[in-house]
Amino acid sequence: MASATKIQLAMDIIDGALYDKSKPWDAAFGRAEALTGLPRFKVLLCVILLTSVLLVYGASAEVVSNAIGLIYPAVATISLTVSPPMWRKYDKVSAATEAMNEKFTYWMTFTAILILESLCRPVLRLLPLYQMCRTWFFIWCFAPIRDNGSAYIYDTIIRLRFELGIDSD
Repeated sequence: MASATKIQLAMDIIDGALYDKSKPWDAAFGRAEALTGLPRFKVLLCVILLTSVLLVYGASAEVVSNAIGLIYPAVATISLTVSPPMWRKYDKVSAATEAMNEKFTYWMTFTAILILESLCRPVLRLLPLYQMCRTWFFIWCFAPIRDNGSAYIYDTIIRLRFELGIDSD
C-alpha cells in the first residue's frame, strides 16, 4: 500500500507541475490537451512512449536524441538572458549567477558527450539501446534539480581534474 501512495504522490507532483503557468511547457501542454482532449499527464505519458519508440526503433534516433538534448536547455539558457530567475531565496544577481553556472555545466557536458561520440561512433552504433540511454542521460543532465547529472559530472570529474592539473604545475 505504501508504494501505491508514493506513486500517486509522484503522479500528483508531476500533474501539478504540468499545470503550473510559470513553466515553459505550460503552453505546449495546454495546446496538446485542447487538441487531444486528454489530461496533461496522459499527454506526457504518450510523449514519453512515442519518444521511447522512436529512440529504439526509429531511423532518426540520433536526431530525436539531439533535439531533446538541445531544445529545452537552449530555451532555458536563452530565458536566463531575458529574465534572470527569481525563485531562489536570495538576491537576483546571485540567483542569476547560479542559474547560469548550472547551464554552463550542462553545455560542457553536452559538448563533451558529442566529442566522445564522434570518436567512438562505430562502436556505439552496435549497442542496441544506446540512443535511448543517451537521451535519458541528457534529461538527467538538464533536469531542473540541484544535483542533476551535469552538476554531478562537473563536481566529480571536471572540477577534480582541473584542480589536480593546477596543483601539479
